[in-house]
Amino acid sequence: MASLLFASCCGAQAGYAQSNAPVLLTIQRPEGRLLPGDIIRLSFYIGSPSQPITGLFGLSFELRYTAKQYVRPLTPDQVTSGPFLEPNTYNFARHEPARNLVSLAVSRKLGAAGQYGYGEILIYSFQVSQDAPLGTQICFSLNNVSANDSTGAALPVVAGPQLCLQVSELTVVVLPNPFTPNEDGSNDRVEFKREGGIPPEWRILIMDREGRAVRRLGNGETQWNGRDQQQREALPGVYLYMIQNGEGVVKRGVLGLVR
Repeated sequence: MASLLFASCCGAQAGYAQSNAPVLLTIQRPEGRLLPGDIIRLSFYIGSPSQPITGLFGLSFELRYTAKQYVRPLTPDQVTSGPFLEPNTYNFARHEPARNLVSLAVSRKLGAAGQYGYGEILIYSFQVSQDAPLGTQICFSLNNVSANDSTGAALPVVAGPQLCLQVSELTVVVLPNPFTPNEDGSNDRVEFKREGGIPPEWRILIMDREGRAVRRLGNGETQWNGRDQQQREALPGVYLYMIQNGEGVVKRGVLGLVR
């Protein structure tokens, strides 16, 4: 990777002693379960309260990932700076799909001072495919970490442990079932719920028992009020539903409508 930008500046910031002990670059574990279709927001942190970095001006590293058939960089040509080196930074990202690798770098601009302490340095995102099987393990590891101060001198930064995430079962809850759309304020609508919300690109098709379309929900709609596409009241009975993501089917099921 090309050398990072550097500029001359002042000495160590008060309150942080210079140290030759290696400082860790780590990946913070995202909160919540990992589901098919989710976006993995990876935050990279430098240092810690007990082991801060001294005078960091620029940093570069390689991020390797596994299960490439089920995960891809969301923005292969973009990377966002964390607050630690802001303001006035340059960012760099290059995706090499054949190597399951993204090269990442961040540097302060010429004339800026090195930063002291610890904190979030970069943010980069991946997306899990909708067809990722339950239990799929996706791991991220750091390699070839290089850091420098404002004079271009190398700083002792090393890669922290790899981060492994496991795809959980995609659960869509459909409640109440049966429902009673009689406008009495109780169970008037059936709702399709998913942890993290129903993505706007999903489509929900309501059909009668013969498979004829009754109502289509899209663009983030998650509730059915018991009316057809022309807003006429649907007859009481059993209905089928199918949740689609593009050409794929996320879930099928049966609904009961009672009046």
